[in-house]
Amino acid sequence: MCGISGILAFNQVGAFYMINLAKSLDCLNQRGPDARGTYIEDRYAVGHRRLSIIDTDSRSNQPMKDESGRYVISFNGEIFNYKTIRDNLLKEGVSFHTNSDTEVLLQSYIFYGVKAFEELVGFFAFAIYDTEEQELILCRDRYGIKPLLYYQDEDKILFASEMKSIIAYNVPKTIDKSSVHQYFQFNYIPPQHAIFEAVHKLTPGTYLRIKNKEVIQSSYYQLPLYQKKRTPISYESAVEDFKAVMEQSVVDRLVSDVPLGTFLSGGLDSSVITAIAAKHYDNLHTFSIGFENLSEFDESKYALMAAKKFNTKHHVFQLTEQDFSDHVFKALDYIDEPFADSAMLPLYILSEKTSAHLKVALSGDGADELLGGYNKHDAELKIRTGNYPKLATAFFKLLSPFIKESRDSAWGNMVRRINRFNDIKDKNVQDRYYALCLISSPEFVDSILTEEFRADSKSWKSRKTEIVKSIGSYGQDMNDVLKADFETVLQGDMLYKTDMMSMANGLEIRVPFLDHRLVDFVMNLPGQYKIDGERRKKIVRDAFNDQLPQEIVHRKKKGFDVPLQNYLYKNERIRTFLQDCSQREYIKEQGIFNEKFAQQMIPVKGKVPGDAEMWWAYLVFQYWYKKNMLK
Repeated sequence: MCGISGILAFNQVGAFYMINLAKSLDCLNQRGPDARGTYIEDRYAVGHRRLSIIDTDSRSNQPMKDESGRYVISFNGEIFNYKTIRDNLLKEGVSFHTNSDTEVLLQSYIFYGVKAFEELVGFFAFAIYDTEEQELILCRDRYGIKPLLYYQDEDKILFASEMKSIIAYNVPKTIDKSSVHQYFQFNYIPPQHAIFEAVHKLTPGTYLRIKNKEVIQSSYYQLPLYQKKRTPISYESAVEDFKAVMEQSVVDRLVSDVPLGTFLSGGLDSSVITAIAAKHYDNLHTFSIGFENLSEFDESKYALMAAKKFNTKHHVFQLTEQDFSDHVFKALDYIDEPFADSAMLPLYILSEKTSAHLKVALSGDGADELLGGYNKHDAELKIRTGNYPKLATAFFKLLSPFIKESRDSAWGNMVRRINRFNDIKDKNVQDRYYALCLISSPEFVDSILTEEFRADSKSWKSRKTEIVKSIGSYGQDMNDVLKADFETVLQGDMLYKTDMMSMANGLEIRVPFLDHRLVDFVMNLPGQYKIDGERRKKIVRDAFNDQLPQEIVHRKKKGFDVPLQNYLYKNERIRTFLQDCSQREYIKEQGIFNEKFAQQMIPVKGKVPGDAEMWWAYLVFQYWYKKNMLK
């Protein structure tokens, strides 16, 4: 696991920007604290920061050249089937000088060309440069587990693992107004876009070929489309096959030359991964967090239950109000785009504390999007089938004016969810899916922004179409919703959060539920194998029912929620910061928010008028803005 940065200049003007490579690499220090290297020639320069996981020998440091010196690779990620690929290449007469997956990847590309990408099992973002042809290949893994951003103009193309590393080349920082609008709707910017107009995120499953100023994007992988007309395998067979593929995925991700462990939340997904890993890895360490004196947010007792069942060396970190105060600005300092999923805070702390023990951890990311684990999936299925208590929802609609909506209390959260259900149940299927993804409505976001920063209607419709394009494809089958979540929520929110918060602490996170063999298999199963009227992630529960504590098999999903009101509203540094960036002169000069809204974001007596999620999104945006736009 590493960080990469580079530049291919098209002319002398572009070549001048190569002087920024060192500064760009400095931005990636935390991604790769173990080694630093560069390769520079007339028109191409690339750098690498290394976190040593496989073949920790210095001979495997990067950038790495092949024996002829013609090809140069800078690679971020892990290839789990590299030994199999290596053996096949040895049979073809290819020789190796290291035991690294980096050299295997490079030699595989030299031998097979871009067809090599189809055989890779793992997660990756890499650059391969052909010094003879002066051709650059940029490639990203199938689901966007590892980031790769790029910037292009008439003089050059830049690429890097993080936005901050791109901006270090002194490129224009023009805020994309539609991205701001979407950020306040979703709490993140959808993966097709970035906060700056000229910066792009390489589409997962694709590669760029750059030569003579020509940039061609090609696909080597596409998420399977569910074939509804095809006769599916029986559910019983699917359960057995899922179990086998899942086990292989976890086993493959135990390959490491340094110690590894698992994140164990006490939920279904992490418990499945830990159950498998514990069978194949001696003295497995597991890590979880709890919230001191806040039982409604604390899952640590279930994690401990699983740890005892699997006989792991378990570590529990009980978080306090002081922990959040100590870490909130550290997390905000590392993110390089506005990102307001508040679960990044406990993940940052968990990653920091875990990294004190080891360099690699397995996580359950991707299971909810792949297998129908979210509340919104349950709501959508109920609406499609009409199987919901209509009298109860009508009763709560009458009751809701008397109970304040809030994520911080059980009753408030129930009213919030039922109100939302009532609001969306009569919408058409695409509008309903879009509404289920929202944190704030487009109309509300318009009301807090200045006229200049409100979304352009043409751009707005285009971006909405991107997100809902697959919705309605399969009638009542839920595979369309899962596919849309996979392409938007997973890539834009979950994977960004996991990558940034773990890399901020030099920790590699591996995600067994996102092995492409498992994803391809599951995507071709009927939706009712994953979620029905009774259970979410149905096939997972049935496949591993006999291996897990029954309390975990049957418990309802609990999100990685954060007690914002309990822990952050009273933070004096946050209050002072919000006062500073809500002053009339500042807001007017910034030109993004209306003054009345900005004033409402200042906590008074430890409370904030309005919605906690919007308050947090505003705080995150302003912190990002001051750090990135006022330099």
